[in-house]
Amino acid sequence: MEGEQHWDTFGVGSTCCFGGHNLAVADIDDDGLGEIITGGFAYSDLSNSTLRRAFAPLKIWNWDGMKFILKKSYNWTGYLRCVYTGDIDCDGCVELITAGGLLNTTGIFSSLRILVYNGEDWVLSGSYEGKEVITSVFVSDVDGNGEKEIIITGASLNGNSSVIQIMLFNWDGKDIKFNTSVDCFEPGKGQLNSVYACDLDYDGKVEIIAVGYSGTVKNSSGYLGIWQFNGAKFSQKSEIAWQKMGGAYSVDVAGNPMGNTMASKLKVSDVDADGVQEIITGGFTYDGSKVEGQLRIWSWNGETLRLEKSQEWAILDITNVTSLSFGDVDGDGEIEIVTSGYTAGYRSWAPNASGKTRGELKIWSWNGNVLRLEQSKDWIVGEAFSAWNVETGDVDNDSVIEIVTVGCMQIGILCDPDLRIWMINLPQNIFEIHYFLIATFMGIMAIITAIAFMLMRKWTTR
Repeated sequence: MEGEQHWDTFGVGSTCCFGGHNLAVADIDDDGLGEIITGGFAYSDLSNSTLRRAFAPLKIWNWDGMKFILKKSYNWTGYLRCVYTGDIDCDGCVELITAGGLLNTTGIFSSLRILVYNGEDWVLSGSYEGKEVITSVFVSDVDGNGEKEIIITGASLNGNSSVIQIMLFNWDGKDIKFNTSVDCFEPGKGQLNSVYACDLDYDGKVEIIAVGYSGTVKNSSGYLGIWQFNGAKFSQKSEIAWQKMGGAYSVDVAGNPMGNTMASKLKVSDVDADGVQEIITGGFTYDGSKVEGQLRIWSWNGETLRLEKSQEWAILDITNVTSLSFGDVDGDGEIEIVTSGYTAGYRSWAPNASGKTRGELKIWSWNGNVLRLEQSKDWIVGEAFSAWNVETGDVDNDSVIEIVTVGCMQIGILCDPDLRIWMINLPQNIFEIHYFLIATFMGIMAIITAIAFMLMRKWTTR
């Protein structure tokens, strides 16, 4: 660990950076440095009911290699479930998208916002409020018309019922407008937790990939689905659901139903450099005794989903992968899979219980045949901790990919984020070794060139 940061609510209020989508890493103001963006949900003062106020704590951080610098902080009434960065309007500048809820005297509404940096400050350049519940956000040109859509997974509320949907929104630089949606499950029979979009099979068409669970919570199956959108309607191209042990479900640390199998996060990349993009999913599965963390690697040939590898592991009673990222974090020239989450004991939410929740961080490599665990770390902060979010990136411009985690720590009744920068301990003097190898190679080439020149000169003087 290189650095650690708490929030201004530490010890006096409560902030939780929950879920697997409340962290982003990108150079969002074009200053050459990667920013760290965090969201979540906060109470300003738990000790005073008259001053207690719930708000969405958007924070933009820099890391200078030694300490965190809070660059900007914005609060508004509500909560943040997702922060996302991307060039929505293809102008070469990165926009910041926030998604969550807006609280007012009439109720709770979904909140989708776009913030644009104008050279001095961040300006709200579009917003949308509705009855939807948003779980994840992605941006891509899904219909090939040259304009990018904002892709949302979540639920559309109608009275006491809700329908899980994939929704598309458009942004014209000023306003966010709803485009269309597709229903993904029958009411009460599933949930989508994460979405991604890209041309999976290199056929020129963009696929929308989403994961979550199908069925009810007590009999949940992990779920992965693929859709396409042609500008007018959605068409589902493939789907798959899985369980390790059917007919059983686990409970969480507080004793509430947790489910059988669920996927929390997905990303797509060619992690084994074979020219085929892999879908990586993270979540959990229940084996009848313990909840195991689950990492799965999939491929899609345009028609069929194929499971290439499934890896499960358990530390305490409950182990769960809540987020994942990619990056060459060990400097070996290959992409690693980085997962974060937690491990905990059953009923560990109770005071003085054993098996308190610990954060978990793992680094994996995949060569197309073997999934290898390269690094593993679990830790506790305060009384309990969950590493909800992880991202990777060169955040201090030192040409080294850092790992960023943020999650929730518990002290008594208070919850507060714990933001950390991690780095793989590279071999001592690795850069000197690289320079030595380069210098040695150049020296050998110089010797070979000199010998060749001497032989040529000798041959021509005969």
